[in-house]
Amino acid sequence: MRIFLAMIMIMAIAVPALAGGNPNVVGYIDFDPPNRVHSVMPAPYTAVLAYICFGDLDMGLAGCSFMVNDVGVDCPNVFAPDPGFTNLLPGDLAIGNYLTGITLASTECMTDPDVCVAYLSLFYLGGECCIVLLDHPDYPRWVLDCNDPAQVDFYQLMAHGSVGGGLCPEISPVEDTTWGSIKAMYN
Repeated sequence: MRIFLAMIMIMAIAVPALAGGNPNVVGYIDFDPPNRVHSVMPAPYTAVLAYICFGDLDMGLAGCSFMVNDVGVDCPNVFAPDPGFTNLLPGDLAIGNYLTGITLASTECMTDPDVCVAYLSLFYLGGECCIVLLDHPDYPRWVLDCNDPAQVDFYQLMAHGSVGGGLCPEISPVEDTTWGSIKAMYN
């Protein structure tokens, strides 16, 4: 019984220490921020901007890590080659590449409840595609809040972005996690 009570006390102290100021943060693709529009039916030969956004921020956003699928490989001939990627955070601080895992940081705290951190600039040729928000391989679903020092929260995936009626992977409330991503959280 004493061991059980000791374990409860340790968990009660340790669990809040792991949580940052954004316990309910969500990540999503938006085509019309801040309206949380997750699908678009553009006319062929028009530009499409797919924003990578984080919402339900209680303690602001100072940085984030994510990855986006390669639409040129996943949806051949739907978009013109070489989509543009633009970091929207002040200071334009970025490590990595959005296709292999990118971490963005801001030189100032972003205090809005919804923050679009970047966008993909795509030229739509026609057809169907899904722009998928993926986990960074080293820092999966990390969002840094504006505490000093910043604390890490893990975003829940809200929505991918469907273009032209493209089918997106279903989002389950609890997603499988690899041992490597769990280990990375504590390194």
